Amino acid sequence: MGFILKGNLAGEICRDCKEPLLGSIVRFYRVENLNVDVVTHVTADPKNTLQILGEKQVKAKSKLLIAEAEIDEKGNYETELKGKYAEYDGPIMIDILTKRVYNQKSKDRDPIQFTLTSLQPRWRQTNQGIVFYWKYCINSRFWCRIRELFDAWVICGILLDCKNDNIPIPGVKVIAMDDDWIGDDKLGSDVTDLNGHFRIDYSSQDFKQTFLSPLINVETPFPPFHSGPDVYFNLEINGSPVEFEKPSDKRKDVGPCLCVTLCLDDIVIPEIPIPASFTNFGLTRKIKIQDEINTVNGKTLRAGFNDFAFFRTINLIGTITKTLNGNPMEYMFEYQEVAAPNNVLLPGGWSPVTPAMIPSTIIGNFIILTGDPNNPVDKVPYKTNSIAPNNNFNGNWVPVPQNGNFEPHQDAEILKLNTLQIANMIPIDMSSPTSDIGNATVSPARPHTRNRYFAIRMKQREINNAATEVVAGTSKPIAIFNVEYDNVNKHGSWAPLVVNNQVAAVSVNIDEIVSGTTGCNKITNALHIKYHARNENLSSVSLSITGPKKPGQNFGFSPIALMASPETYGTTQLINLPLTSPPTLLDVNDLLPCAYTVTLRTTVKLTTGDGEPGPINDFISFCKV
Repeated sequence: MGFILKGNLAGEICRDCKEPLLGSIVRFYRVENLNVDVVTHVTADPKNTLQILGEKQVKAKSKLLIAEAEIDEKGNYETELKGKYAEYDGPIMIDILTKRVYNQKSKDRDPIQFTLTSLQPRWRQTNQGIVFYWKYCINSRFWCRIRELFDAWVICGILLDCKNDNIPIPGVKVIAMDDDWIGDDKLGSDVTDLNGHFRIDYSSQDFKQTFLSPLINVETPFPPFHSGPDVYFNLEINGSPVEFEKPSDKRKDVGPCLCVTLCLDDIVIPEIPIPASFTNFGLTRKIKIQDEINTVNGKTLRAGFNDFAFFRTINLIGTITKTLNGNPMEYMFEYQEVAAPNNVLLPGGWSPVTPAMIPSTIIGNFIILTGDPNNPVDKVPYKTNSIAPNNNFNGNWVPVPQNGNFEPHQDAEILKLNTLQIANMIPIDMSSPTSDIGNATVSPARPHTRNRYFAIRMKQREINNAATEVVAGTSKPIAIFNVEYDNVNKHGSWAPLVVNNQVAAVSVNIDEIVSGTTGCNKITNALHIKYHARNENLSSVSLSITGPKKPGQNFGFSPIALMASPETYGTTQLINLPLTSPPTLLDVNDLLPCAYTVTLRTTVKLTTGDGEPGPINDFISFCKV
């Protein structure tokens, strides 16, 4: 068995921040001349023997090299000594050849070799062989100098809740900034781990920026030139900025390794730098209130999401701030109905959106330090309360909370509007015999109820100060359709049923069994499908059939073209597929004797801005004998 050298090598940045020598090679040399100096070197602490070697020194000792090993991502190494070392059994000199340091962001440079120490191995017999294990961590003073030579700068720190027994705060984004006279540089960021620790790696290029960059990079201000950045920190919790340090809190001219303990006592949300505004409909669709509303029909105007009208409760999206002109702010919404979407809005035609029209809405969050080590930071939503409006409404105005830890919504929902309160259309009763399916339904009893059109706008002001009222976003008139259909026939003459509260009236029947007394009326050679779909904003109407097919047989229905609003109806027959022009009818006698189901599927172009109704279906089954 050979002589095996193994162990672990690391570099210290801070007392609680160490890193493996990943990207380095450990080299072992025999000592050629055993003299007093060597003995002294062997017994010395490595921190007193560290020495960077020149090219000539490395070359001169190359003949003494007896082994080397790469250091892995955990800092471990292992190698076996070969040749005549067993006969020598003397001290060994240990060098490190570093090609790149851990988390290095800068470009590669020439490798650096330095001597750690000389040791007299204490060998132990193991199952592997004769083993010497040596573990060492290079002190921060020397290792940070090595990192600087590789232009690898690093900040290691911990974030504590100093108000609650210094518990670590995980999940917070720490952003390191360099205070500079031209413009502050972002050095990097990291999210604190479960123990509150964070690490930010950067290079000199991240802070040596001037008006001549990238041609000339130098740390400023000047004169004189500084060699390191002036570091201060920003924090973000769940994406929300938190007031923490200012440029005046900077740590001046820091070195390549900075160790910090950051203390957070209270959470204060800084004022949003953009003005309050109403910008979109829907948090998911984010439909722009001007550019993506069609002036011709009041529907959406976006590639891939065109011609949708609105219904039910919609999210009004935008940004609110805590103050206006430096004073506490409140806001409200108003609406105006017009006969056509291209009509001119009247200055005096606006009505307030009242608390009764507003479902409970989250308009921001309180961010708090809980003192709970398992959940040190919590985000508590703040809701408007339409049930008890006196809790947080000032008449029809919504006052914005002034708490320091309140984070108002930015580019998110700032109010929900139940459009049923402004466009509450009467449900249409679709009662009729199943034999009427496939025919027109518009009549005085079931009138053609059309889209209605409403513009919506936001106003803001200083609390209770009418003189400061300003408009903060006005939409084009949007199409709203809240009709529902009751007593809608389902399943034709097979298993008749009526349903209520339908977004669209969708019914299907089979002409051959309309007059039958049961759903088992025989289907022989003919099959006529009667269909009907009604909604002002129909998107598609289609028929399909499921059931067994003979080998090579394929059948279905011709595509159904939409008719003029508000309904599409008719009668069609089974055809052979693929579709021909004109289509060839399928002889139903050619179907296998079995049960079949015909499904009518309808979609509508209605949206809340966050979702759309799913397909509205009806089906009927029949037996082929």
